[in-house]
Amino acid sequence: MSKSLLLDNRGIISWLLSQIALLLAAGILIGAIAGLTFYNDWQKQAEAKAIASHFASFVETMDLKEFPEKMTYLFPEKSYYYKVKISTDYVSVTREDGTIKNKIIGREELLIQPYIRPIERKWSWNDSKELHDFLMDKYAHSGYIDDPIPMDEKSDVLEYLKNESSDKSKELAKEPLIMEKPNEPLFIEKAFIYFKKDGGLDREGIVIIHQKEE
Repeated sequence: MSKSLLLDNRGIISWLLSQIALLLAAGILIGAIAGLTFYNDWQKQAEAKAIASHFASFVETMDLKEFPEKMTYLFPEKSYYYKVKISTDYVSVTREDGTIKNKIIGREELLIQPYIRPIERKWSWNDSKELHDFLMDKYAHSGYIDDPIPMDEKSDVLEYLKNESSDKSKELAKEPLIMEKPNEPLFIEKAFIYFKKDGGLDREGIVIIHQKEE
């Protein structure tokens, strides 16, 4: 083998090795960039889910209350824009600053089914006071502890509440309550409807989520 041919072979091998090294380095760099991008989007989704989870936990805590109570809920202020949608089954938080996909959604299931009352809907009642006023018109008793509904009408009241929840759930699945701004207050109530029975009272508790300020 001539010396020039040997040098040519060595040159080709050296060139191939340098190209392979460049390809490996490019692959590592692309992998690192892709990994960082996926991680950033994963972090954003995890944060959106945390916001949704906190709200769901708050609602579940209200459901455990043993006395009527009303609390104001504010979603946290963030440096980015996000939107909240609430139905009777889920709360979802959507932000539009993803890298792989622009829209990032964090969703949490509600373990109870609250009565959701968007302020723009013209429904029979929106908050606990309006509910008791509605019961007064329908049953001649408000259902407050000092004006309980007769026990023989309890099944009728519970059937109404069941149908009301079912009907509104279908509507809210299509058009949920939407919070465009986190500093908009949301009001969450634990309300009780009392029934008069021999020797005492019976009661039924519900959670109402609404936007109506008194």
